[in-house]
Amino acid sequence: MAQTYRAALVGTHGISNTHAGYYKNHPRVELVAGCDINEENLNTWCDAQGIEQRYLDYEKMLAEVQPDIVSVCTWNSTHPELTIAAAEAGATAVISEKPMGEDYGAPADAVARCAELGCKMVVHHQTRFSPGYNAAKKLIAEGAVGSPVSVHWNSGGGLLNIGSHLIDNCRWIYGDAMWTSIFATIERKRNGYERGTWCEDRTHALIEFEGGHSMVLSIDIVPGQKYSDWSFVGPEGVIHFNRAGAVCRNAEGTHEVEPEPQPSFLEELVDWMEGGPEHRNIASGALVAQQIMMAIYESARTRSLIEPPYDKRQSPLEEMIDSGELAVEGEAVDIRRPEALVYAQERYGRGT
Repeated sequence: MAQTYRAALVGTHGISNTHAGYYKNHPRVELVAGCDINEENLNTWCDAQGIEQRYLDYEKMLAEVQPDIVSVCTWNSTHPELTIAAAEAGATAVISEKPMGEDYGAPADAVARCAELGCKMVVHHQTRFSPGYNAAKKLIAEGAVGSPVSVHWNSGGGLLNIGSHLIDNCRWIYGDAMWTSIFATIERKRNGYERGTWCEDRTHALIEFEGGHSMVLSIDIVPGQKYSDWSFVGPEGVIHFNRAGAVCRNAEGTHEVEPEPQPSFLEELVDWMEGGPEHRNIASGALVAQQIMMAIYESARTRSLIEPPYDKRQSPLEEMIDSGELAVEGEAVDIRRPEALVYAQERYGRGT
């Protein structure tokens, strides 16, 4: 008889509903417990999900429930410590929300500790499963528009929040290519935060990858812009794509690509847990996207081209803020969750 797994979740808001949906739709995984520091949110969410075991202390939950899979759906700064705690409590797998953290050092520690303990750590860059992105990936691998390929990807919502997806998506479509150089600039004039983590106002970066591929990343350059259609441009054609699909224009004409079915995020994780191929969102791969974001900040800080290896533990954005290099105006404001800023103010003294 096939093995069944018990899952628990920390952080009962927003994206936690997506994680709960994975568990509810998998025949061999049961979501048995939830945890949150806000008791009202916890009870509301657990009531909606039909969960009896609910906790305000994640360490108590991990010790008493001893789940096989743990979802970390909390605010950015807590992702590494909760991941490590779950792995050390004996979890077989951890699904960490993105970004992996707010610097490079703590996420790297979480990846290393999970590897040491044999815990399967993945990061919830769920758009790697989007049909359109996978269609574009296949076209580029087949050389449909020649090589090298470039894309200008623009959105809003902050570098760590949305940029983590876009950078990771680009790497996935380019065959998980490693970066070779970064040149970037940022602006931070408001005293801004995103779920309690320092947030810039605007970001613009040129990221070069192996194979000569490139990505121009613009975050919050166009006010209010979040999602749209984009294009990969090669010497022999263009691929227009979004999450749902892709259209290729080359010497053979214009044709829409039929997207291939993708497994669910959790199906691929359970398969990996049972000896199958590595999950496409393995944390060691997601750590590269985290590294790229920190290198973007480092390029802006030093006003220079950054090349790997890159292993600075502290966030260069934090470094610029602490040094006074990025002078800000006005009261502290969180662009996503005001209560997360209150938490960061109380725990770290930020924005005070």
